[in-house]
Amino acid sequence: PLPRFEFRRLNLILFGDLGATNARFSISNDGETYHKEAQYLIEDFDSVEALCRQYLLDKEIRKVEKGILGVAAPVTGDTIKFVNANLEFSKIETEKILFPGGLTVVNDLELQAFALFNVKNKDLHYLGNKRINNGPKILVAPGTGLGLAGVIGNSVIATEAGHINIIDSNVFPELKAIIHRFNSVSSRYPNYEDFLSGKGIEFFYSHLAGLSNSNLTSEEILSKRDDIYCLKTKDLINNLLSSYLRSMALAWGATGGVFLSGSIVNSLLEKDDFKRFRQEFDNSETMRDLLVDIPLAVANIQNIGFEGAIELSKRLNDSELS
Repeated sequence: PLPRFEFRRLNLILFGDLGATNARFSISNDGETYHKEAQYLIEDFDSVEALCRQYLLDKEIRKVEKGILGVAAPVTGDTIKFVNANLEFSKIETEKILFPGGLTVVNDLELQAFALFNVKNKDLHYLGNKRINNGPKILVAPGTGLGLAGVIGNSVIATEAGHINIIDSNVFPELKAIIHRFNSVSSRYPNYEDFLSGKGIEFFYSHLAGLSNSNLTSEEILSKRDDIYCLKTKDLINNLLSSYLRSMALAWGATGGVFLSGSIVNSLLEKDDFKRFRQEFDNSETMRDLLVDIPLAVANIQNIGFEGAIELSKRLNDSELS
């Protein structure tokens, strides 16, 4: 008969990367590879259980043993509430129903940041000549929301740093006007997620174009080259993003690297923008010497959530054996 551990390795593990807009799934036979990838719209489902079941049905998988889910939510207890989606679930109940061998739930950026332990230089597009090293790192992903996770040593730390408020005394004049409009519309001051996200891009554009609401999606705004308001929006968002990364890099002591990921980043930051973006990141009267030595890069890691799940799966496996 097979040893107990070898038998467990033959059971299926569900990998899930659940953001606020899209849910991505794959299956692993061994915890070291994945296949049968699929993607669903979060808004089409009323529960995480329904999402998982639909994937298993579509891929004709009768059952799985374990699950590793990254979710766009703080993970602080049994009840998980998504921040920018109408989803809530119990980890314990979901584990009982679908995952007899155990369910691991982490923040979605935390899951993705595990991929940095095995990242290859070919997947990194550097802004400047500094390269990834063993120092502390941060991964930042603007999307429907704004995620940030830190890597210190062998540990990954989830945060909700996108919800730090923007203080208007610290920003450039054009942004102050946008902050004041946001305050008048929402009756609160914005946080960084309000602006460094798809909804933020649309809000910037509507303000600059003199519209009550944007008539373009964030993807359309970032892709249009013949609209001065689209170009100005992109410029202002890049300026704010680089200054946010500067603050986060200093707060985390991220001497090992600052990494950006996500589909918005690929549209927002093109090669022509790299030099100016890097200059703004380094722009500090007191900490410039430190900042210029910090690696800054766009991480184009295919299926970054699944790559992170592989690393996390290996660690969970090792902990079971020890």
